[in-house]
Amino acid sequence: MSVNRWRWAAPVAVVATGLLAACSGGSDPAPADSPEASGPAEPVTIEYWSGLQGTDALVDEWNAANPDIQVKLSTSDGSWAEQFAKLMAAQQAGDAPCMMLMPYDYIPSLLVADALAPVTEAVAEYEDDYLASTWELVNYAGETYGVPSGSGPMAMYYRADKFAELGIEVPTTWQEFEEAAKTVTLKAPGTYLIGLGGDSHTDFVSLTAQKSSPWFEITDDSWKVDVTNADSRAVAEYWQGLRDEGLLNLTNRWDPTFYNDLSEGRQLSVIGGAWQAPLLAANVSGGAGQWAIAPMPNWEEGDVATSMNGGGAQLSIKGCEHPAEAMKFANWLTTDMDAILSLKSFPAMKTDAMTTPDDVKAFFGGAEINQELAEYALAMRPWRYSPTWTAGMTTLGDSMSAFKDGTGTLTDLLETLQAQQIESMEDLGITVTTP
Repeated sequence: MSVNRWRWAAPVAVVATGLLAACSGGSDPAPADSPEASGPAEPVTIEYWSGLQGTDALVDEWNAANPDIQVKLSTSDGSWAEQFAKLMAAQQAGDAPCMMLMPYDYIPSLLVADALAPVTEAVAEYEDDYLASTWELVNYAGETYGVPSGSGPMAMYYRADKFAELGIEVPTTWQEFEEAAKTVTLKAPGTYLIGLGGDSHTDFVSLTAQKSSPWFEITDDSWKVDVTNADSRAVAEYWQGLRDEGLLNLTNRWDPTFYNDLSEGRQLSVIGGAWQAPLLAANVSGGAGQWAIAPMPNWEEGDVATSMNGGGAQLSIKGCEHPAEAMKFANWLTTDMDAILSLKSFPAMKTDAMTTPDDVKAFFGGAEINQELAEYALAMRPWRYSPTWTAGMTTLGDSMSAFKDGTGTLTDLLETLQAQQIESMEDLGITVTTP
């Protein structure tokens, strides 16, 4: 049996032992939850990597107030894939940071690469600060590897004035949403209610996660892979149907044309994570003050489920000499509302009250949309990523491009991804089961 299989596929008790053994050694620091790691005997320095603009000011604020725990920030630029590669190179060179911000979907891959160290007991006191759906994403096989840093509850952003002009009520179900899409194209040719471009693979995953059970789970002695389940197929067929009927704007989400379409009224709504709101306010010139927010439509009348799009975690990197102190800083960074909003992030923590930045509030007609999004976050369904998800994202991207071009369908995407994930896990020696 391979090391990877034991790390990922064995029962929780065995996995925890294996992970701790893999991280131990004569020169390694004491575990974060040991007595000698409970607090610094003298000032310590935490090296921290983050690519979020504005982090430097927060680090300065922390350092001024915490002379015993100083943070040394290194900006980690580039795409998440490039930052992942940078960390791998740094670990090989023995020059990795103590703590790093990375998206949730990279965590299993980082674990397979043996890049993370568990801080389970050191962060146990912080668990109640965070939403259960986000806390779950920093926990694998009974160990915790950091604290949640952000979330992205899905919502519908729409032009309220255009809806009123076309006589469209805000849809609460996907059936109503389809009828609204038909009304838009009928009454305003060349206009679309919604889009799904060739680079919208993470959007499609989130749309699916609202209905489907998680595609990946650790069960018994293996990883279960169930990408092609009936609920996922139903979501794929729904969106494929919208495309086949000509009801989707196929502009790529990350092309400049996307914001032009919204500004000029060629697309009347966006379904996306909470991070969409400040981006819309900053980049959409048309209809400022007329945009509004509503819950994501549901599959059954009366349901309130949503899903997550985006977000990440402050992770404990293997080799860190002061993980407990690093996690203390991480907890402050992810539970101080001013800090969170200054990074244009959306919290992963529990909160009863949340304000909206003035520019975003004005764009949405004076509405405190962050408070609404915080309420939506309470209904986020659980999700789980795989240990080979980094490779899966490439497969997803290729399949979404084929969907846009008409050379493939979303059902094809599910089947291709299922096959790719099984093969890639088995190549690493991970035991896989399917329903």
